[in-house]
Amino acid sequence: MNLRKIFTNNKLLVRLVILYLITSILLTSILMGLVSYFVSSRTKERITESEQDIMKQSYNTVYYALTNIYGDFYALWSRNKDIEKVLGEGKITSEDIKTASDIIDSAAFRDDLVDSVYIINEKTDLVLSNIYPPETIENFYDRSAIKLFKDFEKNYDSYKNEVFFPRKVHYNTNGTDYKKDYISIVYASNDKFGNIESGIIVNIDQNKLSKLVNIENKEGTMIIVNSGGEIISDSKGGSFGKGLPRGELYNGIANNPKEEDSFIGDYLGEKSFITFKKAGNIGFAFISIIPYWVIGEETAGINRVIALLFIIAMFISLIVSIISIKRIYGPLNDLIKDIKEEPSLGNSMEVDEYTFLGDVYKSLIIKNRRSYTARIFNGNYNDLSREALGFSKEKFLTLGIMNDENSSSNLLEELINIFEDNTEWVWAITSSNSMGGIINEDNFQDNMMEKIMEDLINIQDIIADKLDVTVSIGIGTVVNTMESIRLSHRYSLLAAQYALSIGENQIILYNEIEDTKAAASANKDSIADKVEEYINNNFTRQGFAADEISKDIGLSLGYIRQIFREEKGITLNDYIINCRIQRAKELLINTEDTAKDISEAVGYYDNRYFYTIFKKKVGMTTEEFRKQGREEYYEKQ
Repeated sequence: MNLRKIFTNNKLLVRLVILYLITSILLTSILMGLVSYFVSSRTKERITESEQDIMKQSYNTVYYALTNIYGDFYALWSRNKDIEKVLGEGKITSEDIKTASDIIDSAAFRDDLVDSVYIINEKTDLVLSNIYPPETIENFYDRSAIKLFKDFEKNYDSYKNEVFFPRKVHYNTNGTDYKKDYISIVYASNDKFGNIESGIIVNIDQNKLSKLVNIENKEGTMIIVNSGGEIISDSKGGSFGKGLPRGELYNGIANNPKEEDSFIGDYLGEKSFITFKKAGNIGFAFISIIPYWVIGEETAGINRVIALLFIIAMFISLIVSIISIKRIYGPLNDLIKDIKEEPSLGNSMEVDEYTFLGDVYKSLIIKNRRSYTARIFNGNYNDLSREALGFSKEKFLTLGIMNDENSSSNLLEELINIFEDNTEWVWAITSSNSMGGIINEDNFQDNMMEKIMEDLINIQDIIADKLDVTVSIGIGTVVNTMESIRLSHRYSLLAAQYALSIGENQIILYNEIEDTKAAASANKDSIADKVEEYINNNFTRQGFAADEISKDIGLSLGYIRQIFREEKGITLNDYIINCRIQRAKELLINTEDTAKDISEAVGYYDNRYFYTIFKKKVGMTTEEFRKQGREEYYEKQ
């Protein structure tokens, strides 16, 4: 394999090599010349970005932990029927209490951050806890929780938007003192009188939550503040339950419209680098505080070793480049080789990786669409079928395609490729001698059917030109559901089979088979002549439309179009346009009428459309034709 071929077939490898060489040698060399000037600012940025990343990581960990807890217990409070019993006003049995206790015990056990869960029902004077037996409200050991529940009722309008409440709890049970820092969530709602009869309190262990916070620098602090400005978690523990000082730090966050930001401010009398991220949907802000002197000290230390690090970095980057290229490109190259050895993909050996993978992806999509289409024809489809095939409209029409001679698998593959290349419809090979298609539209009125017929006629011409074969096409019935596509497809195959029986290169609608049979004994020349005569007598009339011909002759418009094309060698629409354009030419040369008047005289309502179609057919504007036509006329005289 020559060098040029290697470069052609391995563009990704070449790009990786070049990229790593540039990075390792050129870029590193340039940076070495600039680093001593920019080292301080760049190091500060790196440190601050690192702190931001750490803060975001901690935020994400805490956010997902708290939202999961909130969501799980909200579901228990709002949707669990067993919990609803002990929250209600009715009689509560011992079995109800046991069931509810088991539920909250299991829920608390699933999440290590949850220390305890209380169900409070004032109507029944009952408090359930996952860690102690049921008690009356008066005798319940956690008096702070009862106070929080009462305060929640009293201050419902302000508390209902608060999610987390910090509590320092001190209680004694069985002769043992307990002191805990809780972050409590209250699930309760008031009635129309403003009373809260029952609810759930979930207590999160603040000490466990603070351990989820990642502090890279021991001098730094991370705190979580609820929407009321109270500190609900502190990595150092000293500020839990206290209000955030109303100073530069508080104002810098509260008055900042951004969800996350960084700034330099004062915290407890010390200049600090402050990073915050708000979680407005569950009502807390995560704040990272690093003393500013820490950043300066680290910057100075980095400056002392920067030169040595850059020299080492150059050699390391070269080694990493070699290893990285092997690790990144090796598995991809092995995969490409395995795919290329698959015979069904054909010869794809002489293209680069990008082109090859693009071709494989395109082939996979086509095969997938064909597979979904074939399954629909067989009545087997699922919820993904409509989305996979892009069906977004209401109605469906099927097509059945059969070769007028014996078909082979290769010929059917060539035929389906032509249909896919020239339409946006979906296709599948349905048997050894047929294929089918599905058209999805909002309606199949005359204009749409006319366009479909023209498209099919054009494809028949393409097939005849490329493959030197003819195909007969059957058009099924319009259906409204995917379940009915299977039946419509059967009708399309019946129509295609009938088309095969009456001649080559036919297009037959299932609904028009009887019309076709009735006209089969008639002389096609005679029918085409009648159509031509009718057009010649009526094309100049405004309002003239092709469906008039169908009514006059007594045959379906689709069948008339087919016969006319077969006998006259031109489509019905093109013949009407040609008649009008020819008449317009005569009037342009022989009269002084304006182009607008001539447009109306040859049957067009819209003179702008006339100008467009005239230039398309003749290759010049009406005025250009009039001038040229008259000059040629006088030259002949």
